[in-house]
Amino acid sequence: MTQRSDLSGVGGELGPALQCLQSAAQLGLNASVPASGSLSGNVIVSNGWKSFAVGLKSTQAGQISVQRFLDLAGTVPQGAAVTAALTANTAGYATVGADGLPFASVQVTVTNSGASAATLSNVQGLFQAS
Repeated sequence: MTQRSDLSGVGGELGPALQCLQSAAQLGLNASVPASGSLSGNVIVSNGWKSFAVGLKSTQAGQISVQRFLDLAGTVPQGAAVTAALTANTAGYATVGADGLPFASVQVTVTNSGASAATLSNVQGLFQAS
């Protein structure tokens, strides 16, 4: 196996699928989510990656959604956002790309249905080539 150390300093073995990790800061999800509000992350250019997944924990119940876009700026949606319910203090995730539809960028939004601000932890995004 070839050792890789050029993926954002993560390192590891080169496996059968190329992957690219996205941190909370890269995703724009390194802040709290207001009570009964939402936090929209950065629009992330996909650079040809075929699928994207994001996982996180929230101290409040809510929803995580991933919207794909046909343009780099995130202004032309590719279908409806993929959503998943979040249970307080339990890891949740959402994945796009299994349907094969093309996309140029993605944006993650976390919604808080609780009466107090939600703190996010264990935030990780992952692009995969196949």
